[in-house]
Amino acid sequence: MFQGAARGDQHLPSGVVVASFETYEQAQAAIAKMSGAEGDLSGLAIVGNDLKLVERITGRLTWGKVALAGAMRGLGFGAFIGLVYILFLPEAIASVLLFPLLGLAFGILLGVVTHSVTRRKRDYASVQQVLAARYDVVAPQQSAGKAMHIIGQRETPVVPPQARPMAEQLPPPGSGARVDAPAGATASPSAPDDRPPAPPAA
Repeated sequence: MFQGAARGDQHLPSGVVVASFETYEQAQAAIAKMSGAEGDLSGLAIVGNDLKLVERITGRLTWGKVALAGAMRGLGFGAFIGLVYILFLPEAIASVLLFPLLGLAFGILLGVVTHSVTRRKRDYASVQQVLAARYDVVAPQQSAGKAMHIIGQRETPVVPPQARPMAEQLPPPGSGARVDAPAGATASPSAPDDRPPAPPAA
């Protein structure tokens, strides 16, 4: 997952956080998007924040599981030694079959002995991971704006209704909606009606 660190560089990358993601794969996809758009990749960095060591328990260790795991490791190692041996002595094909069998027996023995020593403290199998709560993509100051544009994680600010122009708050003509005066505004006197009064009813 993580590549080797450059020797002698022990400082955090400086620049502008152009995007934040929940997973490392999403941050990798953002860098790939920059590369596909022919963006400047020099100075870019992925910074994991709030690192945590997570150990996921996969199950309980039994004598059978320990012996089987040791047998698989020993068989693989014995087969590798046999292949190396046959490269130097091609005529000794029959004796090469002994190496996987010896590795199988040695792997079972080693696994059982190791489990008998550590089973009181650790009788379960697990997988460890180093995870971060957030992954930031950091770009240098001179290329941060272009990086934000390419990655496309710049959010559009939401303007509250009070900050919008008055023309945008008025309803369209003919809609029949009533426009209330804003708070604190004084009502202006209505214009005189020049139409003649209606005749009295007979």
